[in-house]
Amino acid sequence: MIILALDTSAGTSIALLRDGTPIAVRDDQNTRGHAEAVGALVTEALDEADVAAEEIDLVVVGVGPGPFTGLRVGIAAGVGFAAGVGCPVVGVASHDAVAVDALAPAEPCPISVATDARRHEVFVTEYDCLDQHGIPHETRAARTEPNTWPETCEQVVMSPNVSAAGLGRIAWLRHEAGLDQRGTDPIYVRQPDVGRAKPKQVL
Repeated sequence: MIILALDTSAGTSIALLRDGTPIAVRDDQNTRGHAEAVGALVTEALDEADVAAEEIDLVVVGVGPGPFTGLRVGIAAGVGFAAGVGCPVVGVASHDAVAVDALAPAEPCPISVATDARRHEVFVTEYDCLDQHGIPHETRAARTEPNTWPETCEQVVMSPNVSAAGLGRIAWLRHEAGLDQRGTDPIYVRQPDVGRAKPKQVL
């Protein structure tokens, strides 16, 4: 199985995996240039791995938490790519991709994954171990905290980018275990920074 994974919850991360193993990875840590970066990075990854778009069996998108605009870029790109090549698309929580690399199998160790939420806040999700399938076990759902919050914690994983390879790995593990995959609905945690303009009053 060839998987294309995308995440734009922080910077832009793209990965191609074959049977759960990365074969091409591209990352851009710019947190505001997702729309410009995502297409080019996907093309570069496909070229490096010598994989045609039509060979992709599954698209995986990071569903957050993350800032509203950036998160939507990656999800829309992944959904559009999957529709174009006729393959399924699934979601994986972006913090899970950080936790899967930080947690060791069979060694419980509570950690908190924190990513930039802007507005002087961080998005935080808590985990304690990898389950029997190697998938991070969440103990407290994503929330926002003041950006001074990590200073009070013993085990914090701060990540400038979310690993698309981690997303793909989790989706592969779920597939191999016969588990249901997550949908592509985003995890916003809070309301968007911008909203609809209020109608002007006409005198």
